[in-house]
Amino acid sequence: MFLYDYLKTPKSTEELQFVVREKGLNWNGKQVELYALLDQAIFSNERGSWAVQQDDRRQEILNGIEKALGDRPMVKIDPDVMNNISGQYIISMLEVKEIALSVGRYESPRDNILRIKRK
Repeated sequence: MFLYDYLKTPKSTEELQFVVREKGLNWNGKQVELYALLDQAIFSNERGSWAVQQDDRRQEILNGIEKALGDRPMVKIDPDVMNNISGQYIISMLEVKEIALSVGRYESPRDNILRIKRK
């Protein structure tokens, strides 16, 4: 979800509500909190601010997808995306595809292809 980029640093409910409204969603503070509570990657810290748990492996894969796509409409997972992921991790094509689809921004029209989801 688009909130993950904003939640790399903790944000208050009011700040999140502002971001959500900029994206065209007319959510009130309670709706923002409910969304944050239901998303397993988002947590509330001791000050009541919201942040996202950093998963370096997942982020590495998403960065690799973004680099591979660049200006292109679609890419092959192997070799395009795999060449943009550091050798620090052993990652399968299936894992890349699952993570890409879980974000909701990408789709896979065929087994080895990723593209940005069409509206």
